[in-house]
Amino acid sequence: MSAVGNLEHARVRELVEARFGSLKSSGGLAGEEPPKVVPKILIRNKELEQSHLCLGASSYPQNHDDRYSSYVLNTLLGGSMSSRLFQNVREKRGLAYAVFSGLSAYRDAGSFTIYAGCANEAVGEVIDLVVEELRGVKQATVPDSELQRAKDHLKGSLMLSLENTASRMSHLARQEIYFDRQFGLDETLQGVERVTAAEVRRVAEDLFKPGSLAATVLGNVNGLRIPPERLGLD
Repeated sequence: MSAVGNLEHARVRELVEARFGSLKSSGGLAGEEPPKVVPKILIRNKELEQSHLCLGASSYPQNHDDRYSSYVLNTLLGGSMSSRLFQNVREKRGLAYAVFSGLSAYRDAGSFTIYAGCANEAVGEVIDLVVEELRGVKQATVPDSELQRAKDHLKGSLMLSLENTASRMSHLARQEIYFDRQFGLDETLQGVERVTAAEVRRVAEDLFKPGSLAATVLGNVNGLRIPPERLGLD
């Protein structure tokens, strides 16, 4: 149970005990195996004014040692308006109405995804630019100024999110579920600040291996072809 706000802890315990105290555990732990991910390319034609595309690769589970480095990598690639994808795809070239990246992490697996909404005729060029950015973050070390900007944005977003009671409640629940303990804000901020440029590059090399990228496109894109080599990250 996770609860935040103007609460009396003892009263919350009484309410939980009254409603759930009689529940009994049933059965043992289910056997779990991490899912096996097989990257695919899916193109679905639909009469839409703009196309939607998603590129993605496997990422880390919640408790992975490199989770902070993956957070920073996500932020500098597509997690803010100053990110590489936003600046190079949307601002400089005007190819996408929206472009951003995101991380999803679970107990045994995770995913790194990049979404873009663009004109139907721009899909191929957007895909090529995204793949180019993924290659770039593997092949060259991130400059110190860009790394610090990404870390500062990430820390600021985290602090702002905890001002919302629902977000704080979910944050505490996830910590208990995945780590069996609560992390103080300072501990999390320190974890982000410790990330180095070398670690970001190593994580990029780990996540964006050749053959790891999957693609989905939905839109009026009759004739579009995405051969596997177009998503090559080597």
